[in-house]
Amino acid sequence: MVAAITYPERVQKFVMGGSHIGTGGDRYLMANRPSEGSRATRQALDDSSRENIAHYLRVHIDDESLVTDELIDYIHRAHTWSPEFMEARRQSVSLSHDYTPELPGIQAPVLLIHGRYDRMVAFEVSIAILNHIGDSRLVVLNNCGHWPPFEKPAEWTAQVIAFLRGY
Repeated sequence: MVAAITYPERVQKFVMGGSHIGTGGDRYLMANRPSEGSRATRQALDDSSRENIAHYLRVHIDDESLVTDELIDYIHRAHTWSPEFMEARRQSVSLSHDYTPELPGIQAPVLLIHGRYDRMVAFEVSIAILNHIGDSRLVVLNNCGHWPPFEKPAEWTAQVIAFLRGY
């Protein structure tokens, strides 16, 4: 999104999924803020225990059968592999910026893919993006949370390929 805003000549088309419009939290009309997913993420970042990582995954993934011990261990290792990495992440700061005013300037065709049961980024954010980018379309994947490529890989891939080939 930022590349399409900043370098429109370099972006021919792009796919977004479960994306915020800015950093620092979006201005939701109806959804709770901070979202359940944001709270679980913050908890997992502040204390990357295996239990907090498991909770984070169960909030982000709609089908809890996909939250296996193997996945929990993998994400836990990704969060805790290095004390220096953990400290750098702890010190990382995201400056708030709202890209809403710049969205209408995006000229590239955009495909938005959003999980119907995303508890990290409210569905209404994709609707807002859709309303601000003239050449955009929205696909909602049912029984899907915040990770559509992981949760619904065949549907996600079919939508992306059709968009990239057919537009």
